[in-house]
Amino acid sequence: MDTVQRRRLAILLMVGTTLLWLIAGYLTWIWNGCKAYMPFISDFDLYEPGDTIFTIGTFVSGYLVFWIIMEIHSMNMKRITNAGHHSFWHGLNHLAVFPGLIGAFSCIRIGSVPWDVDGPMHGHYAFDIFNNGVYWCLMVTAVTIKIWWNHERFRTLLGLRILATSSAFIGLVQMISAQAKVWGPDFDWDTYNVTTSDMLAFCTTTNYPLLNVAAVWEYVLVFGILGTILSFLPEVDFDDSLDLEEE
Repeated sequence: MDTVQRRRLAILLMVGTTLLWLIAGYLTWIWNGCKAYMPFISDFDLYEPGDTIFTIGTFVSGYLVFWIIMEIHSMNMKRITNAGHHSFWHGLNHLAVFPGLIGAFSCIRIGSVPWDVDGPMHGHYAFDIFNNGVYWCLMVTAVTIKIWWNHERFRTLLGLRILATSSAFIGLVQMISAQAKVWGPDFDWDTYNVTTSDMLAFCTTTNYPLLNVAAVWEYVLVFGILGTILSFLPEVDFDDSLDLEEE
């Protein structure tokens, strides 16, 4: 398998696998008799079969993120070096690796701590995934704007990447904003956690409508990150075609 095929496989596996378990988790949530609007992704982890789907899905996605981060770092580094860009862009490309890897590690770990069992640790992993995922999107988007802005053939794809990254950023801000209006310092977490013991009572009742809104923004955030990753798929071939032209 050559470099182009390997990178294409990494992107397709990451995005495809994550979409598959997200859809499967949501469908099993509905199948269990729960409300369609709107569970957090972590809510899939509360009841079977969503629990198993979430745990396996996040574990696999986390390892695939490790792969993706390093492949995109390597691809960007090659283009930065070939173009002779300032060392700042080398530094930013290197720096992007760290939030990506932290997010990947947290994705692997989050399936082992459902929020009704260990809320603080689950929340820590979740925000590591989301915050660092958005940081990574912003950094790699900035790097690739520098790399490709003067290549007219790539402008449209850059626009789509900027749109996906912006969606991830807006989704993060809006999700946190909606959650903060409910999960304030006086929120009774112990009572809230106990409500999950009765599945149908918990998953068919909307006691905090703002949390449904926050959950919608969570999906916007996640799909924004996945869209940013997917936007690199054409770049793999485009990068290769430029190499051929340069030779």
